[in-house]
Parts: sequence; structure tokens; C-alpha cells
Amino acid sequence: MSSRFFPLTLVLVLACGSGSIRPSDDPDNIAPAPSEAPSAPIVDTDPAPSPAPAPPAGPPAEAPAAAPETPADSIVEIRRIGRWVGSSIRGSRRLVIRDQGTWSQFWSELGAGVRPEVDFSRDLVIAVASGERTSGGHDIQVRSVTRAGGELRIEVLETSPGAGCITTTALTQPVDVVVVPAAGVTGWSFIDRNLNRDC
Repeated sequence: MSSRFFPLTLVLVLACGSGSIRPSDDPDNIAPAPSEAPSAPIVDTDPAPSPAPAPPAGPPAEAPAAAPETPADSIVEIRRIGRWVGSSIRGSRRLVIRDQGTWSQFWSELGAGVRPEVDFSRDLVIAVASGERTSGGHDIQVRSVTRAGGELRIEVLETSPGAGCITTTALTQPVDVVVVPAAGVTGWSFIDRNLNRDC
């Protein structure tokens, strides 16, 4: 082999390179490093996030309570002290009397003789008056008393003579007085009804 051939071989070997990469002096000319393909598939070792835990179960929701049924009116027993066509009470009255003092005052105004005894620890008095009328044929009465809870409903009927009725021309002051049980009574209302009586 000639001595001229050896340097040429050396130049060729050097020109082809030995597989090493020489850094470039120009930083903009630097090629990105090749990415290496993974030798095995990447496995995500973190488990998938679990869904948020459900809130703790409380007691089952209760259905809305049904409205309490209104109790049916119960009929209250009436004990009548008396009914009068003529009295000293000239004004219309609707009274519930619950004590001896008021009872004594009312009875004195009524002017009906000896006052009956009433046990107000057990009973109460209902008194109704029409007021003064210019003729006979008028009447008033406590027709019924019903109770719902502690509430009394007092039905009062006033009767007047019809157009064809013959009546006296005397002044009248109808009154009705009754006693009912007082236990548990917290209130009351009067229901007035009027009737023209046929003759």
C-alpha cells in the first residue's frame, strides 16, 4: 500500500465519523435530540379518582303531616231556667255569664223573682233578649248549643208575628235563659236566625 493511499484512507475515515456527534458552534443550528421510543407501554400506576362519597344517609324524610281533621260539632245539653215574654230588659242582649256577680246583676235587671242558684265551677249561663217590642207575638229562644273543641256555637231564634196575625198591642220584652256545662269552654259565638210566624 502506498504512502499516498494511507493519508487518504485516514481522511475518509475521519470524514465519515466514528459515530460521535460534535457540538455546533451555532446554537440556532442545534437539532433537537431524538426522542427515544419507550421499550414497554407506559402504565399509569395511580388509580382513577374515585367518585366523591355519598353523604351519609339520614333518617328517611317524613311525609308532611296531614292537617288535623276538624272535629264534628257535638250537641251540648241545655237546661232551661226560664223564658219570659214580659221582662224589665228593654235592650237586645246576647250574654254568656260565668260568675256569680254578673249573674246576680243580670237577674236583678230581669226582675223575675227569686234568683236560681247556679254552680259556676261546673256551669255557665246563656241569656238572650230581643229588646222591647210594640206588640205581642214576639219570642226568642236558645234553639241549640253545639261545641267544637272549646268553642260554643249558640243558635238563637227570634220569632215575629206574620202580617195576618192578630196580636195584642201590649209592649213585650222576650228573654230566654239557659244553663250549659262550662268545662273546657274557651270561647263562643252567637248565630241569630229570624222567623216570621204564619198565623
